Amino acid sequence: MAKVPNILVVDDEECICDIIKESLSDLDYNVQVTHNPEDALKIIENQPLDFLLTDLILGDKSGMELLNRALELHQDLVVVLMTGQPTIENAVSVLKLGAYDYLVKPFSIERLKAIIRRGLERQQLYRENVHLREMVSLYEISKAMGSTIEFNSLLNLILNTAAREFDANLGSILLWDEKTKSLRVEATFGATEKIQPKDLFCQDSPIVKSIIQEGQPQVLDEANIQNLLGQEKRNELFKSIISHPLMAKGKVVGVLSLIRSQKSHPFTKGQLQSLSIIAGEAASAIENSRLYENLKDSYLETLTALANAVEARDAYTRGHTERVWYLAQFLANQMGWGEEKMWEVKMGGILHDIGKIGVPDAILNKPGKLTPEEFKIMKLHPQQGIKILEGISFLSPALPYVLYHHERYDGSGYPEGLGKQDIPIQGRLMAVVDTFDAISSDRPYRKSKGFTEALKEIKDNSQTQFDPSVVEVLVEAWNNGKIDMQKLEIQTPKEPFTSVVKNVT
Repeated sequence: MAKVPNILVVDDEECICDIIKESLSDLDYNVQVTHNPEDALKIIENQPLDFLLTDLILGDKSGMELLNRALELHQDLVVVLMTGQPTIENAVSVLKLGAYDYLVKPFSIERLKAIIRRGLERQQLYRENVHLREMVSLYEISKAMGSTIEFNSLLNLILNTAAREFDANLGSILLWDEKTKSLRVEATFGATEKIQPKDLFCQDSPIVKSIIQEGQPQVLDEANIQNLLGQEKRNELFKSIISHPLMAKGKVVGVLSLIRSQKSHPFTKGQLQSLSIIAGEAASAIENSRLYENLKDSYLETLTALANAVEARDAYTRGHTERVWYLAQFLANQMGWGEEKMWEVKMGGILHDIGKIGVPDAILNKPGKLTPEEFKIMKLHPQQGIKILEGISFLSPALPYVLYHHERYDGSGYPEGLGKQDIPIQGRLMAVVDTFDAISSDRPYRKSKGFTEALKEIKDNSQTQFDPSVVEVLVEAWNNGKIDMQKLEIQTPKEPFTSVVKNVT
């Protein structure tokens, strides 16, 4: 059943109010009238409204005051002002403040009915559009809930969606940290040199404390903001703030806040309902994502323990796993791989040598060159790694790194002798970083050759052992000092870094 529109008529002449109410009695409207501006304000502040018809001059009051307060509380309210003293200046002022139209007294009842009808039709279209945008926003967040989207990406998606939906200039998401028992800023939107939402919304922010203490969403205007911030922190750039607690399992897990600057209209209390829908979905998405992240961390701990079991048998390869997955992730990022792929790269880097669990210690730690028979056994470790991991669906993204990191670009590698693009890109990437670390670190059969020689050998074997596109990314990153030397956990070569750069260009 369609909702009956609520109409409020305000005029300081009682007879005009009565005439308008009588004229609209044959239409399906719920009409209230008052000639008292104070009573009108109470109705505006405490009752749902769809249409406001008010005189411009209300004794010593102004219809402009009612308009401002009404639009502050009812974002989609249709407001029409009546005036017996029309001027261009009045008309412009009324429309600038957000009125839908104005009527010049005396006016016909037919014209009044036509304006009300058109205004309500526009309002319905606006509400349908808002509802559609809300559904799109909720769909985006719900879609993220059903995916393995990276946690920071999820927070940014939620914040950007909310900022777009509410036409905000800035925003932030604070989340409760169980370890520190405090709220932390986890995502921000629209920071500028003059406005930093990270500074405004922090653990000790009076605005945040107010929201948490109340446990309710809030809309803050300029006066509220300054009262909370205090005179010493006065900021003329904030026009309005709307904040909503993020609730999960009956507890506050965070706060979503949006800011409009001075150049924008203030938020309205009517927008809290829309924000509450997004905040509810966002809280569920965040909670689910956190559970997924915790699960991934548990898996990662297990994977690392497996990798450490291999490294524990070979003191020379200690730290090899961490160096390899760091460098693999770095190069993958340089090649434009998405954030979700970074987890797969890390998993592949950790597990790429897991098959060496099946290689005898005598071969794994042999100080000299392996015999053909021993090398044949060593070459089995990719397939042995697959046997260990296959059947575990969660680990399936790591399989290409495990199986193909000893394939060669010219097709002379193992275990399958694939070449060029037939080698999955994961294997081509891992071949480069694995060999780089092997050359630049100590091994049972030789000392480290250093970064210079490692990079040189990688370049010399481009097109034969290695994919030239991956080699190019490594060399470019190294020459431009993009790689974090501390993450490699290797002693810096005796020659200066600049000479390393010069020798490989």
